[in-house]
Amino acid sequence: MKRSGAGGATNSASWAVRSAWGGLGLVLLAWTVFEAAKHTGPTVPAAVVGPLVPFLAGLAPGSAAVRHALLRVWVPLAVMVVCSAVPGPSDDTAAPFTFGMAWLTHLALGRALGCAAFRPPGRGPLASSSDVPPGAASGDR
Repeated sequence: MKRSGAGGATNSASWAVRSAWGGLGLVLLAWTVFEAAKHTGPTVPAAVVGPLVPFLAGLAPGSAAVRHALLRVWVPLAVMVVCSAVPGPSDDTAAPFTFGMAWLTHLALGRALGCAAFRPPGRGPLASSSDVPPGAASGDR
């Protein structure tokens, strides 16, 4: 049974949110490439390893909370903020900053493409009908 009413609003909100994530992801991608080319040295491997963190989240030992924490936007953003706040020459913090930015780029582009691995199940405007447990949408409550 399909629900009527707010379905159109959810689809347009989902499109708008995914477009915003896509725009942010493209800006971050350009910025990551710029930082890696500008600083070179250890910044280049950091830019390559950063996007691998979401893939490694699936291999993380422990609970699902660890895996979900690695897929949150706030973690790479915190890495970038801490690196920006450290006093001293920018070359000292360029590699970890670029690592966080590459990680955030991967998360943003994953959310823009609607990949279920990059959002908590059943949460936010990007949640799809496949995130709803069977029988929950049937109206048998």
